[in-house]
Amino acid sequence: MGFGVFAIVVIASFVLTWDTLTRSREINNSINTIYAPSVKLLEELDNHLVKAQQLMKLWAKEQQAELHPERVEAMTLCTQIIPTQLNRIDTLSQHWSEEHRQLKLQLFFQVNELLRGYKEVRELLPTFDSYAAKPPLAQWEAEFKFEEGEIIAKSLKEARDELATLTEDQRLIMSTEIEQLNASFEQLSTRLIYFTILVILVGVIAALLTSQSIVRPVNALRSKLNNLAKGVYSVHSTRVGNNEIGDMAKAVERLITNFERTKEFSLNVGSGNFTMQYEPLSEHDELGHALLRMRDDLASYRNEMEEKVAHQTSEIREQKERVTELYSDLQSSIDYAQRLQETILPSTESIREVFPDHFIFFRPKATVSGDFYWFANKGKKRMVAAADCTGHGVPGAFMSLVGHNALNQATKVYNKPSQVLNTVNRLSAQALRAHENHLVKDGMDIALLSIDTDSMELEFSGAQNPVYIIRAGELVELEGDGFSIGSYVNGEREFTHKSYTLQPGDCLYVFSDGYADQFGGPQGKKFMRKQFRQLLGEVSSLELATQREEIARRFDEWKGEVEQLDDVLVIGVRV
Repeated sequence: MGFGVFAIVVIASFVLTWDTLTRSREINNSINTIYAPSVKLLEELDNHLVKAQQLMKLWAKEQQAELHPERVEAMTLCTQIIPTQLNRIDTLSQHWSEEHRQLKLQLFFQVNELLRGYKEVRELLPTFDSYAAKPPLAQWEAEFKFEEGEIIAKSLKEARDELATLTEDQRLIMSTEIEQLNASFEQLSTRLIYFTILVILVGVIAALLTSQSIVRPVNALRSKLNNLAKGVYSVHSTRVGNNEIGDMAKAVERLITNFERTKEFSLNVGSGNFTMQYEPLSEHDELGHALLRMRDDLASYRNEMEEKVAHQTSEIREQKERVTELYSDLQSSIDYAQRLQETILPSTESIREVFPDHFIFFRPKATVSGDFYWFANKGKKRMVAAADCTGHGVPGAFMSLVGHNALNQATKVYNKPSQVLNTVNRLSAQALRAHENHLVKDGMDIALLSIDTDSMELEFSGAQNPVYIIRAGELVELEGDGFSIGSYVNGEREFTHKSYTLQPGDCLYVFSDGYADQFGGPQGKKFMRKQFRQLLGEVSSLELATQREEIARRFDEWKGEVEQLDDVLVIGVRV
C-alpha cells in the first residue's frame, strides 16, 4: 500500500508538471518566435535607417567614385538590407494586434518615402562625373533634400518615432509574457513542495517496513563488498538468516579470508622475498598458480636486470664523456664563427666617418647572426645597407660573410645601388657555385641606399626590403623589388633604381624583417610592419641614441617571455 500511494503521488506530480511545462512552452515559443525577433528587427531597422541617412548625406556632399565603399554600402542598405527587414517585419506582424499592424503600415509608408528620397539623390548623382557640372545644380538639389522639413528629414523622424513606439510596445508585451511564465513556475514550485513532503512521508513509512526484513542485512553485506572493492578486508561476521542472503554472506567471508592469504604472499614477494611459500586453494585456482609463476618470473627478471643495469651504466658513462667532448668542439666552432663575423662588421668609429648621427639596434637570435650591416664612404657618396641572409645562427652567418664580401667587391666598381645589387647577385652565385640549371637555395634580402652629400640626392635599391624616410613626422616608403638576391639566375632579372631628394634633418631607416615578425603582445601576435612604421614615426623626432633605446625597450616589452624568432636589425641615420 505504501508503494502504491508513492506511485500515485509521483504520477500526479508528473501530470501537474507536464501541464505547466506545456503552457510555459507555448509562452516561451511566443517570446522566441514573435516578440524577441520583433524587438531585434525593429532595433536593427532603426540602426540601418540612421546609417543610411549618414551615408546618403555623404553621397550628396562629397564627390565619390561609383565603387567607393561608402557608396556600395549605401546602395546595399537602401536596395537590399532595409527592404529585406521590412519583409521580415511584415511576416512577424501577422501575430501582432490590429493596432500595431496599423502602426506598422504607417512605418512602412514613411520608410518607403525615405527610400524614394534616397533613390532621387542617387539618380541626381549617379557617377563620379555627375558632381563636376558647373554650376553643380544636381549636387545642390541633392543636398537640399536633406534640409529640415524636406521629405528625407521628415520621413526619417516620423519613421524613427513609429519604430520607437512599436519597439517599446513589443518589449512590454514580451515582459508581460515573461511575468506569466515566472508566475506559472512559482505555482508549480509551491505544489511540488507539498508533493515532495508527501512523497517523503510515504517513503519513510515504506522504508521502515521494508528494512526490517530485507534492507538491513543487504546493507551490511553491501558494506562488506564495498570495503572489499576498496581493498579493505573486513572479516567480522554478519547476522543473517538461513536463506539466500545468508549463503551469500558466508561465501563473501570465505573470499575475504583467501584474499588475506594472497595479500600476505604478495607483500613478501614485492619486498624481494622470493622464497615465500603459497598454497593454491585447488588445482583450479588460476589466481594462486598465476601468483606462483609471478614469483618465479620476478626472481629471474631481477637477476637479469641487475646484469643489464651494470652494462648500461658503463655505456652511459662513455657516451656522456663523448657528448661533453662534442659539445666543447661545437661551442669552440660557434665562438670562432662569432669572432669571424665580428671582423666584417664596421666599427663605431668607421661608421661615424660615414654617418656621424646614426644608431644601430642589432639583436642576433643566436651567438652568430644572418643579419649584418654595411657602411661605405665612396667619395661624395655615403652608402649604408641592412641585409638579412637566409636562416640564422651558423648557416646565416656563413651567408652574411658571402654577402659582405660581395658588397665590398661590387662597390669597387659601382656606386649606384641597383648596379651593386645586380653585381652582388652574380658574385654570390659564383661563390656558391650556382649555374643556369641549379639556383642558389640560400638567398639574401637587403636594403641598400646611397646619399650624394652635394646634391642631397638619395639613390635606393632593395631586394624585398624598403627604406623609410621620415620628414617632420611624415613617413615616405621606397619599396624594394619583390625578389631576393640568389632567387634567380643572373641576367633573368634586374634590380630597379629609385631616387628621392632629401632635406637636412630627414631620418632614414633600413632594417631586416626580424622586428616586425616577432610574436608577443597581449594576444601573442606578430608586431607587423604597420605598427613598426607607427613606432618609427613616434621616435623620429628624438635623438638617435634615444631612438635606439626606445626601439629596444618596445621590442623587449612586446616580446616578453616569448622566444625571439629571428635576428633583428634596425639602422637609423639622420641627414
